[in-house]
Amino acid sequence: MMRLDIIQKLGSKTALKVGFSIGTIFLIMTTALLVLIAGGLLGLIGIYTILSFNQLYISLLLLYLSFPIALWTIGKRNGKNLFLGKSIIRTSVEFSFGVNLIIWAVFLISQVIIGESTDLFIWTLGTIAVIIILSILTTFTIGIYIVNKTRKKIKANTQQVL
Repeated sequence: MMRLDIIQKLGSKTALKVGFSIGTIFLIMTTALLVLIAGGLLGLIGIYTILSFNQLYISLLLLYLSFPIALWTIGKRNGKNLFLGKSIIRTSVEFSFGVNLIIWAVFLISQVIIGESTDLFIWTLGTIAVIIILSILTTFTIGIYIVNKTRKKIKANTQQVL
């Protein structure tokens, strides 16, 4: 039987290794798409203007920087949840929601602190909507993939210990 701290470390490493590469690509594509949509809706005002609006580039940078921290932190829970016998779906839901909650809370807090918009209600409502939508999407895609990969690594390491 493996110790819980080793299992948690396996969960963190797996979440970081798999989630960071795929998640970063997804975040970059999403950011680029949103900038293109905003540019199309607002006219040809340029990417710099869009990103500098409301200090958005700082919030996006903080979101990107918080992503590996969220993966590592919540990835530990993957190992613990699997160790405790929780289902793959439940573990994936908790993982996806936890990661999205952390990175988008960082985004929201940075917008509240350094942004020029005073409409906290709209920013909060938008952030909650993004967290819910992305948690649902990532639970059944990358989240379940990471949890399955973690389960397989735990199983393989448990067999090596025996």
